[in-house]
Amino acid sequence: MQITFLGTGTSNGVPMVACACPVCRSANPKNKRLRSSVLLAKNGKNLLLDASLDLRQQALRQDIRDLEAVLITHTHADHIFGLDEVRRYNVVHHKRIPVFLSAEADKELRQTMRYLYETPRQLGGGVSLLNNYILQPWQQLEIAGCKVTALPVKHGLLDIFGYRVDDFAYLTDCSFIPEETFAALRGVAVVVLDALRDTPHPTHFSLAQAVAAAERIGARQTFFTHIAHNLEHEAVNQKLPDGMQLAYDGLTLKIPEIYSRDI
Repeated sequence: MQITFLGTGTSNGVPMVACACPVCRSANPKNKRLRSSVLLAKNGKNLLLDASLDLRQQALRQDIRDLEAVLITHTHADHIFGLDEVRRYNVVHHKRIPVFLSAEADKELRQTMRYLYETPRQLGGGVSLLNNYILQPWQQLEIAGCKVTALPVKHGLLDIFGYRVDDFAYLTDCSFIPEETFAALRGVAVVVLDALRDTPHPTHFSLAQAVAAAERIGARQTFFTHIAHNLEHEAVNQKLPDGMQLAYDGLTLKIPEIYSRDI
């Protein structure tokens, strides 16, 4: 499986609008963070984890020619508004894209972006783009040749999904991991965890909380994502434990080749 970080930033992205802090003004490309999303590729099929608000830019940069399916963690704007960009894949490949999500996320998405599902009112354009499939907590199924498990986590007061896909796990926008989810993460090779900033936040792991969760999960490699402008890439990575680091936009790695090379 190939893993590509399309974006690693928080909802504001980095640099943030109207900010002159050192990280926002940094020339280091690893401090430039589009909104968070990951692309998984296996056997020639692409599986998208969240449709970032920046999906058009990300798809052009990574030359993404097709999508087999989309997994949605939750329905905040930075994680779903890229679904509008799926139109190109519908047109090019003459198909609807399956979207997997919770029942609550399905309800909210159909309200927030109802034009993706309803018959268009205007003349001369418009197409129903998506087919939604409801996932139950802990449900396992095969998608795009991958074994996918929907993992309940907390995003503040919200119940959302993380995902285990084969030996990879993605838990973004996470402030609490239930015991059952920790158990379901046993044996993962690579885990991606929310790590917003140094200081506590009511709906996201701080960096210290993310490190503690990573130590408990015990993956061979941990990457942190959904990063705000408070964390400078190089400075933070120098302080992190072995086997843990901040991800960055465009980072691509493979399982199991990840363990035989320096990234």
